[in-house]
Amino acid sequence: MKNEINNNLTNQNKQKNITYFGGCWPTNIGNSFIDLGSMQSLKMVDSNALINFTSEISKWFFYSNKKNLKNTFNLANVIKSDYIVVSGMLLCDEFIKLYEPIISNLIKKNVKFIINGGGGANYTKNEITNFRNFLKRNPPYAFISRDEPSFKNYKDLARHSYSGVDCGFFVSDSFDPVKLDLPKFTVLNFDKPKFHKFLKVIKNKLFFKKTKKIIPEIKNKFVINTHHSCWKNIPRSHFLKPNTLISDIPNDYLNLYANAEETYSDRVHACVATLIFGHPAMLFSQTQRAYLFEKVGAGTIKEKLTYPDMERISKEKKKHLDFLSYILR
Repeated sequence: MKNEINNNLTNQNKQKNITYFGGCWPTNIGNSFIDLGSMQSLKMVDSNALINFTSEISKWFFYSNKKNLKNTFNLANVIKSDYIVVSGMLLCDEFIKLYEPIISNLIKKNVKFIINGGGGANYTKNEITNFRNFLKRNPPYAFISRDEPSFKNYKDLARHSYSGVDCGFFVSDSFDPVKLDLPKFTVLNFDKPKFHKFLKVIKNKLFFKKTKKIIPEIKNKFVINTHHSCWKNIPRSHFLKPNTLISDIPNDYLNLYANAEETYSDRVHACVATLIFGHPAMLFSQTQRAYLFEKVGAGTIKEKLTYPDMERISKEKKKHLDFLSYILR
């Protein structure tokens, strides 16, 4: 009995090696908000853990350019780890196609597979069936969803499961925004080219014809335009408006969203970042990924400018952290 207790204490005190598998920031800077938040959540429950950040983009880059995936090299495959952690929009066919060989290889090495704040891409029956089969082949040690539908779809396939929040809501715990020498301003963040023809800025109103939504007047407000991709083939429309930010680092965007009076966007994580720093946002998208807002009391974000319920967000984050602490104990 004494030896067993000593062994348990040794395991608890042993530094944990965690490979965090994320990246793809140039294609969508919102991915960085998820990555920074997820790694921060891990640090908050185990400050002594060694977190090795490695990127998914190598395989994605080969895939998007229709090149041979077998020619890629991924550090996640060779880092000696206790855990492999992934977050964000990964419960989908593309993740299976690109990264199953890596996940399978690590599980065979007894590396524990953790999904920390995972959600789907399209939430279709085919996507759910395919990802359930993926998880059956590659059982997670822990599955934490970022929305309730994802939790219901996959909770039975992991050793430990919990209905958590999107990891972007932890980015405020890892980033201290600066004060900006600017008047009060509104952020417009619209990336999808087809949306631009519906969007008319600095008139009596912003009228978004596709969804028949009217945004309150911003005629006299200072507007900053942001775009979340600095990848190839950036639409021409991205360069036509004054005060436009396109950057390759999250700090630039987070400083804007943290100081904005309000944000209007077709990007989920522009809204997440704005809300978590205490400001209202409105989402112009019918994406099913917006389920994640319901968990934190912002389910109206597609219908109107929505203010964050900071008390509820704080409570949901604490419960998420409590579960993370339990599985990493």
